[in-house]
Amino acid sequence: MTFVGFFVFVGNMSRITVIKDIIEKVIDGNEMFMSGIFSQFLSNVPAAILLSGFTDNYKALLVGTNVGGLGTLIASMASLISYKIYCLSEGADRKKYFISFTVANVSGFIVLMIISKLYFKM
Repeated sequence: MTFVGFFVFVGNMSRITVIKDIIEKVIDGNEMFMSGIFSQFLSNVPAAILLSGFTDNYKALLVGTNVGGLGTLIASMASLISYKIYCLSEGADRKKYFISFTVANVSGFIVLMIISKLYFKM
């Protein structure tokens, strides 16, 4: 249901004039970076769907959303699922997991965005 909610939310967001105008202004030439950033708040698949309507540079969009699966807990639905499963386990330390996860994933996100920018020249 969470995933369905993301898609409904994304569909509605793309129809709001203010949001549409903002995306149109920031996406052009920044597809990789912006798709990675949007992934941090929407999850990478919904971010790809939302932004695909605003660009033809699919290579940069796909690289950004793939790398964008790292970072925040929301960035990838798989991360949310694994966190939920972990929280159900006996002796789970939610705070420690969250901090460790966030530090490792944000670090990986930054490193891979830099490498991708250099490698793909985006």
